[in-house]
Amino acid sequence: MLSDNEQPHQELVKCVVVGDTAVGKTRLICARACNKQVSLSQLLTTHVPTVWAIDQYRIYKDVLERSWDIVDGVNVSLRLWDTFGDHEKDRRFAYGRSDVVLLCFSLTSKVSLRNVKNMWIAEIRRFCPNTPVILVGCKNDLRFMYRDESYLAFFRDHSPFVRATRKSDLIMPDEARSVAKDLGLPYYETSVLTYHGVNEVFENAIRIALLSRRQQRFWMTNLKKVQRPLLQEPYCPPKPHPLDITVAPSSFTDHTSLLFQHQAFTDVIFVTGNSPSVGFSAHRFVLVCASVSFAGFFVEDSSLESNGGGSGEMCRSASESSMVSTFGEATLGEFNEDTEHLIRPGAAVDQRPP
Repeated sequence: MLSDNEQPHQELVKCVVVGDTAVGKTRLICARACNKQVSLSQLLTTHVPTVWAIDQYRIYKDVLERSWDIVDGVNVSLRLWDTFGDHEKDRRFAYGRSDVVLLCFSLTSKVSLRNVKNMWIAEIRRFCPNTPVILVGCKNDLRFMYRDESYLAFFRDHSPFVRATRKSDLIMPDEARSVAKDLGLPYYETSVLTYHGVNEVFENAIRIALLSRRQQRFWMTNLKKVQRPLLQEPYCPPKPHPLDITVAPSSFTDHTSLLFQHQAFTDVIFVTGNSPSVGFSAHRFVLVCASVSFAGFFVEDSSLESNGGGSGEMCRSASESSMVSTFGEATLGEFNEDTEHLIRPGAAVDQRPP
């Protein structure tokens, strides 16, 4: 047997963990006291009510050594007391001489959060009215895992009588913080799967216990540097699975070829030779992309039109909303009157009244 006596100049902190059954109290204690990390399948197995025995500090040397910590320069031995979550159980002995109480609830059980207000806080105040309390939300990982395929597959492959967590079951941070604010308690969230918040909640539990002890024993100089409880680092959600993106082969060449072959949706007419009745059609955007000269020409032409100006060398007759489709041999007589057309200098121009 190994002794669990305190070391010299070491503060012994008794931390009692309470809350409804199956909220994750024992898992949280094992994560801190035994450095025990669990897999998803272990977490999702059917819950069997258990209590972590306090005498493990006396039996196992590694458990005792992990209880030692240094917080804000103070040597501390943290002793965790597990309890049953059944409401009819008598926990009076567990509360005795406690330095801090962790009041746990599950972030996937709104009933457990209601019981925090309706049952647990009253019990704590009855048996240890001067002991500081911390509200702890367990199973933080399920806020994001409830949509994970591996999580859902576990329930499909196992008993159909066990239901996976749904979005409607989840307790959002604002809701839990509101309850903590109403009760005047610090609030932290934990996950034994990702280990988020496990060390933080116990470090700050030690701080709260030492601050309370400093108020009662103001002459203890080793407690002067103890800080107030720190804010919790935000939880970083897991990266989403990359989406399967399929890029279709380009059809640009085929489409432009169809435009050229069928002369569809043309907006420019070129008159060839000296006869104004013979010409061919084209697309302005293709000409602008293909030639710097055409790009400058059409941009200048557009600016003249927007300023109300005209050109003595050419005439432009168009409606801004017009677009025409032509097929076959392109002659001037076959084009719609509203089609924009450019006539080469010296060619005959059809002057229409404005």
